[in-house]
Amino acid sequence: MYRFYVSSYAKGKEKGLYVCTLDETKNELHLNKHIPTEDFPSYVIKKDDYLYVSLKDARVGEGGGVASYHIEEDDLKQLSFYNSHGRSYTHLCLSPDQKYLFTANYHVGATAAFPLKDHKIGDKLSVVHHHGSGIDLLKRQTSPHAHYVGITPDHKYLYSVDLGADKIVMYEFINEKLQETSLSQSVIPGSGPRHMIFSHDGKYCYLVNEISNSIMVYQYHDGHFTLIQVIHCVPRHFHGFSSAAAIHMTSSGKHIIVSNRGHDSIVLYRVNQETGKITLLYMVHTGKGPRDFNIIDDRYIVVASQEEDRLELYTFNEEKEEIKPTGNTLDIIQPVCVAL
Repeated sequence: MYRFYVSSYAKGKEKGLYVCTLDETKNELHLNKHIPTEDFPSYVIKKDDYLYVSLKDARVGEGGGVASYHIEEDDLKQLSFYNSHGRSYTHLCLSPDQKYLFTANYHVGATAAFPLKDHKIGDKLSVVHHHGSGIDLLKRQTSPHAHYVGITPDHKYLYSVDLGADKIVMYEFINEKLQETSLSQSVIPGSGPRHMIFSHDGKYCYLVNEISNSIMVYQYHDGHFTLIQVIHCVPRHFHGFSSAAAIHMTSSGKHIIVSNRGHDSIVLYRVNQETGKITLLYMVHTGKGPRDFNIIDDRYIVVASQEEDRLELYTFNEEKEEIKPTGNTLDIIQPVCVAL
């Protein structure tokens, strides 16, 4: 039995966090408990027995922020909540020593740092507002939009992926202050970078771009990025609207999976672990709007189809490089993140 957590943008009493399980003996998803929240929970990360949640404002300028929870079997106990008073956070990550929480704020295009003590979130320590814009014709790049934060594998830098400014913003965190470095990396104009992950050996990173529907592969060394590959996420003959969403690597490091909203699919790539480059294997169609997904034990994929109001379960045979739908689903209104 695998336990995981889902955030939902449902309106009214149904918005909040959902504790779910996967019964691998039956290939079935189950809902264990719903924990209501006042604001819309967006991205969720799990570390040991704790959840950290970014929250989108649902109270017209009175809410939004970040919260922490202690996991208690099928329940969650809220430990802390930082109210951003209308400024919604999109993504978050922990420092390697778990003493700090870093956040990306999409709406104001900023990166922030918070202290953690006993897993409780303190008052904001530092915030840096991004600058710049892009060329997207649908006006998603008229201003900065920080969308993802992470720590580089060498633990030297915090990186913040900015969809609006077409940039990977690189920070040092010194004396509890974020300081932008000269290492910030611009990407191909109009790409709209969304999420970025690293290979397990830390030599390569994979940037998924929401607007251009592409993955950029970079070689990484000591804060420097060298672009070595650009590969598309949707078929070249597809002419409808689509936006790439989530990207995850298997624990073996041999494969990467990406989700596409609009084309409504998940895409399997093989990773050349020597060169870092990836090869598209095939696509599997999903429900509408697969905003997020996660890989369980390199054997299952749980997809959050936001516009379909459901989770979908797929089996994954990594050796055979096969993804197959089980037909099993779980109804949750507007699921937006799956955290393990």
